[in-house]
Amino acid sequence: MGLKCLILLVPSFITPFKSKGYWYMLLEELCQYYRTFVPIPVWFRYLISYGEFGNVTRRSLGILLAFLYLILKLLDFFGHLRNFRRVLRTFFTRPSYGVAASKRQCSDVDNICSICQAEFQKPILLICQHIFCEECITLWFNREKTCPLCRTVISDHINKWKDGTTSSHLQIY
Repeated sequence: MGLKCLILLVPSFITPFKSKGYWYMLLEELCQYYRTFVPIPVWFRYLISYGEFGNVTRRSLGILLAFLYLILKLLDFFGHLRNFRRVLRTFFTRPSYGVAASKRQCSDVDNICSICQAEFQKPILLICQHIFCEECITLWFNREKTCPLCRTVISDHINKWKDGTTSSHLQIY
């Protein structure tokens, strides 16, 4: 959480709004890895010592459960690894949603962004020929993959956690 606050405190002329989203995404993916690995020693020790002072059956059950736990954690790890590779690729390539719109193109749509209903700030022309403010369309693509007006698919990369949110699922093991 502290690292997210540091990213938030960096002035926008050093790190633009769009870039902060990529940093949030990378940081949250790393936090998800950390969250996966922290409970391993505690649970493993508990399961191994389950039948320490008991009979052989309880000891065997503890070892079997510890082995099963490690298998589940490895499967979880490899699932996260696939996501992490996609996040790294997105972080380093920083895909764009379109190109900068010209003054003439902006004047054709009355210099008004359809999302914020204000004058364009850094207008972006999407592949479907609709124009939006860069910040507005970046916020839109954090949650959606399509154009807000015509629903043409524009973005096919990961948009998870670019707004600074975290996973809300409870991790039991």
